[in-house]
Amino acid sequence: MDSNKTILGIDIGSISISIAELALDKTVLKTAYTSHCGDIKSRLQDLLSQFDLQRVGTIATSSSTPDILENVTSFDSRICYITAARRLNRRLGSLLIVGGEKFGVILFDQNGEYLNYRSNSSCAAGTGSFLDQQAKRLNVPGIEEFSEIAYRNRGPIPKIASRCAVFAKTDLIHAQQEGIHSKIFVTACLTVWQKTLSIPFSR
Repeated sequence: MDSNKTILGIDIGSISISIAELALDKTVLKTAYTSHCGDIKSRLQDLLSQFDLQRVGTIATSSSTPDILENVTSFDSRICYITAARRLNRRLGSLLIVGGEKFGVILFDQNGEYLNYRSNSSCAAGTGSFLDQQAKRLNVPGIEEFSEIAYRNRGPIPKIASRCAVFAKTDLIHAQQEGIHSKIFVTACLTVWQKTLSIPFSR
């Protein structure tokens, strides 16, 4: 491939589209993200219009991406997650994957080698869509600010029924009515942690 060309990575999940443009040395040049709301093709076209496709030499997609693109190379989604995470931290112990409809945990051994993977049940509590819904309900612009508010909290954390999305939402609304607004963010994020702990692992 021409050294001036770039690689375009596309991941389309159940609720969102992510695109990253990389140089051949794997330096990230540009990224874009949006919720597709079921209208995948038009939202994908909108995102692609933000990139100079003339300089793209090859396109790679994750295995979760629908078969709507031609002349692309597809890679297993979990391999994509692991490869990207290892670029940031070579000493991985675990990797939490939060998707729109499910989440999973990848475990590594003491040498950083893949060990095990487990995902959640079919309940939506603790998934990305659950957190997005709560962010929208509380008029928070995005999940980044949502997470930052949760991180800054230093007070007690209200209890939440983390095993069920319906019950969890009811508890969050009750907490909001009691005026403990900032702690709501913590309890919502806490559902991810509690659901993760409930995943059965066998080494």
